[in-house]
Amino acid sequence: MTVWLTDDGSDITVDSFANDGKLLCKDYARSKIGLPPWEPKSVNDDSGIKRSSVRVRQQGAAGAAQPEQVGDPAAATIVLPIPIGKRPNNFRSPKLGEPVAVYTYRDGEGRDLGYIARFETVDGKTFLPTTLWQTPDGPSWLTKSWPKPRPLYGRDKLAARPNASVIVCEGEKAADAAQDVFPNSVVVTSPGGAKAAKSADWTPLAGKQVMIWPDNDAPGLGYALDVERELAAVGAGTVTTVDAMRVAAATPTGEERQPPEGWDAANGLDEDGWQPEALAALVLQHVDPVEAAPAYISFDSYSMNSGGLIAEIVKGRGESATTETVWVSAAFEVIGRARDPHGYGWARWLRWRDPDGRRHEHAVPDAALHGDLGALAADLASRGLVVSRGGRAQLCEYLNRVTVKARVTTVNRTGWHLIGEQRVFVLPDAVIGQPETETVILTGAAAAPYSRRGTLQGWRDSVGRLTAGHGRLILALATAFAGPLVDLVGGEGGGVNLYGQSSRGKTTALKAAASVWGRGASDPGFVRSWRATANAQEATAAIVTDTLLCLDEIGVAEGRDAAAAVYQLASGVGKGRSARDGSMRAPMTWRVLTLSTGELPMAAKIAEDKQRKAYAGQAVRLLDVPADAGRGFGLFDHAGPEGDPARLAESLQKAALSAYGEAGPAFVRALMDMGQEEARTLVVDLVDSFVLEHAPADADGQIRRAAARLGMIAAAGELARTFNVVPWEEGEAEASAARALADWIGSRGGTEPAEVREAIAQVRRFFEAHGESRFESVDDTDARPVPNRAGWRRGHGDGRVWLVLPEMWKSEVCTGLDPVATAKILAERGMLKRDPNSRLQRSERTPGGATLRVYVITASVFDGGSDAP
Repeated sequence: MTVWLTDDGSDITVDSFANDGKLLCKDYARSKIGLPPWEPKSVNDDSGIKRSSVRVRQQGAAGAAQPEQVGDPAAATIVLPIPIGKRPNNFRSPKLGEPVAVYTYRDGEGRDLGYIARFETVDGKTFLPTTLWQTPDGPSWLTKSWPKPRPLYGRDKLAARPNASVIVCEGEKAADAAQDVFPNSVVVTSPGGAKAAKSADWTPLAGKQVMIWPDNDAPGLGYALDVERELAAVGAGTVTTVDAMRVAAATPTGEERQPPEGWDAANGLDEDGWQPEALAALVLQHVDPVEAAPAYISFDSYSMNSGGLIAEIVKGRGESATTETVWVSAAFEVIGRARDPHGYGWARWLRWRDPDGRRHEHAVPDAALHGDLGALAADLASRGLVVSRGGRAQLCEYLNRVTVKARVTTVNRTGWHLIGEQRVFVLPDAVIGQPETETVILTGAAAAPYSRRGTLQGWRDSVGRLTAGHGRLILALATAFAGPLVDLVGGEGGGVNLYGQSSRGKTTALKAAASVWGRGASDPGFVRSWRATANAQEATAAIVTDTLLCLDEIGVAEGRDAAAAVYQLASGVGKGRSARDGSMRAPMTWRVLTLSTGELPMAAKIAEDKQRKAYAGQAVRLLDVPADAGRGFGLFDHAGPEGDPARLAESLQKAALSAYGEAGPAFVRALMDMGQEEARTLVVDLVDSFVLEHAPADADGQIRRAAARLGMIAAAGELARTFNVVPWEEGEAEASAARALADWIGSRGGTEPAEVREAIAQVRRFFEAHGESRFESVDDTDARPVPNRAGWRRGHGDGRVWLVLPEMWKSEVCTGLDPVATAKILAERGMLKRDPNSRLQRSERTPGGATLRVYVITASVFDGGSDAP
């Protein structure tokens, strides 16, 4: 019961939540404050209220009070909005007691429309609406809901923030909790429970972007389906639905569990202990677009419904013509006209369900409609679309003539794409930044290695936490995050090869990095093998564009294949191939960072092929970094929380199988939220600072290229920390990349260009092998002639020199090198003597008495000269 003092202070007004007679309640209240029973004074008083309620009339006979029937219920009209100041003082129920919460429904101007009280007893929860009604006996508070269509809870917030995205939950408690989880959105719900969605007014959500977050139970699923239909009816914008079961199965600790029945946002915050930000990230990882009802297209003599495609065929002529109905195929939708971003490869994009209910989507090329009809039907049939043998021609004709306005852009690789004026990031199961006016679909993704399990928080608390403090592990994970930055900053492909003895933790690092984008394992998993054909490597690179290519154990590849793969993967362009008509087909393209492991450095692996050697371009594209951190624990910097490196590796590998595939997409979403231009500027500044601080002052262009790539990896790691994707300390990623740069420079032999070091090494190898056997002694006139002579030798010890004939210098000593450039390199280091005029060849007298122009090599070639490291 609620008691108000009248405006003039001379009387009181009373409302009863139990529908007791107003006069009885008023007399009761007056008696409690020492006033006599009420008597009407004017027509404006409550004179219409009966002096004795039903309860009063029956009290004398039965001795018990009964609810009063106030006037004619059919004559009552709801009062909307409720007058200011008329809110009841309490909502206590005689049977249920005090409510645990009262939810106020308001209109778009913030005015009260009514209230719903939530009661919790040993028998469960009960909801009682309280609304104000005008009855023949006057205004009354009734435990009665609004007439249909009923208002939405949160309507006032929606009006105050018209541009905000909208979240629909089941129930007011869940809606309030979801509002804490998503403070930048507006959360609404409908009154009346899971079965009353159809009774609400959903028109305020027309044109809005809506996410439905149902409870994890059968009524919740039914509620979500009802809301989807209502939103479709009012013309809502993009509608998505949260996979409530997957969200409910996750815990803040990263452990999987049986999803609790009826779990909602309030349970997540109050019982599970989720932090709002972490729960929001979890929910966004499990949002699926709402599948609209099939939109079948019929025209002319073709009709399509759930039973399939029917064609009417006219047979015969004139008066003898008959119309025959032919069943052509199972039902399918034509969801759009597809083409690539450049306007080629036009096709009809179809969608259907196979006999087992699985959904299929497939593009039928326009070109296929002008080819073998049997092949077209067979291709569709192999994908689960039943096609009549006698209806092939009609199927082709239908596809050729059907028109649809929707457009689908198909792309054949993952990563960044420019669709119109908008940049999007494409993955097989999601398009981050999907344009509202067009659908983007990745083709050929059947063998894509991407997959997801667990939550971002679970991955962060397991893989992320275990890698903290370990430089090589941080380097590996930062490389995984650097993939999306390559195109953003205009970088080039390449990567890192962690090499060293077995059982050092290389594969563990690779699996941890793989878990950023997929399952941290191989077959099945995100880790691939070096042993693959060139065509297979092209396809693999395309499907991991702008993410990470994980290649395990370079030792299984042939030397020549490894050499070709390094250039191929870094170049980003596949082999040129001819079309059927002889014209050139567009080659496959990609941008990829590679993380490789092996017992050998890349250069040593290539050298296994006696016909080849590692060139500088290969060495600077795939940086050979020792896997051993040099701390006595293999790849690790310390023994881990249990003091055992082997247990640490085991824990990390298990973690990469329990939570994976969430960190990479979360990193991309954070980049987009930051703004791509701002992110690009920040990364460029970080890379420039890294090169300036960590590249040696006398470094050549190759060193600076390597430093720039490691700088980008460092920037990715620091951004991942800033985005709260990893739990590392500030500066850890930069320190790990700087250490890797120093180790790479040390392993390559210094800061000189690789071409210089290779030229010196090749000349040194020639003289180590043939310095005696193929050079005739000038000092020993009785020596036997030397077969296959390359020149002469003179002197002893440090004073010894070799006179090399010019053609032998070009064809044998400098095979594969620029002979003039090589001579200059040696001369600059005191390994080759110039003539008095500083020319590279000198005039020297030979044993036969002739004077010839030769290259004079000194003994310094064996120790590298004064500039050797």
